[in-house]
Amino acid sequence: MSTIPSSTDFVESMQNKSTSASQFAPQEQMGQQDFLMLLSTQMMNQDPTKPMDPSSFVTDLTQMSQLEATQQLNKSVTSMTAGFQNMQVMQAASLVGRAVVAEGDAFNHSDEYESHFRLDTDEPLSDVKIVISNEDGVVREMEAMGTLNTGETSVKWDGLNDDGGPAASGTYDITAYGYDEEGNIKGIKTVVSTSVYSVAINADGSLKLTLSTGEKVDMDAVREIG
Repeated sequence: MSTIPSSTDFVESMQNKSTSASQFAPQEQMGQQDFLMLLSTQMMNQDPTKPMDPSSFVTDLTQMSQLEATQQLNKSVTSMTAGFQNMQVMQAASLVGRAVVAEGDAFNHSDEYESHFRLDTDEPLSDVKIVISNEDGVVREMEAMGTLNTGETSVKWDGLNDDGGPAASGTYDITAYGYDEEGNIKGIKTVVSTSVYSVAINADGSLKLTLSTGEKVDMDAVREIG
């Protein structure tokens, strides 16, 4: 006498099949050793009247060996890159608190001293102007030399505002621009003296420095280390 299975039995049966299938699912990709074993088995069980061409197996084996060698090389390169990045971070960490000269748009000024910075341009510019400002607006607008030559040029701010009075100590922004031979306005890179507050690492492994002014610059923006 047959028994009609219930819906519960049917569900349990399907669950058992799923579990059984997962138990036999491959856990790893076939490696070179597995390939050699499979090749040996096929060679031993081949039809003597129709022997298999071993050249295809040799080709597959060579490709597999090259793939494994490439994977090992990739692992080695990844490990070396990680080690280099860690070493780079450790070296950069030693910069914290150090005085540096770097490309930047902000500098710290003390009312007891002049502030020095550099202008860097890759082409001659005329009618160069330098604007010193803070959160309250423009503090001083200066006209530099008539023509700014290619390369770096040192300039200074005497610390006075446009009214002739001393500017208070604090963080100031600097903007410089001039005109090329065709009369087009061009921004000028500014290089300031500052110090490193902290070091961070970007997702691509490059380093980012936070300066004492709060400005963030890439490591390659540093020109000198004091």
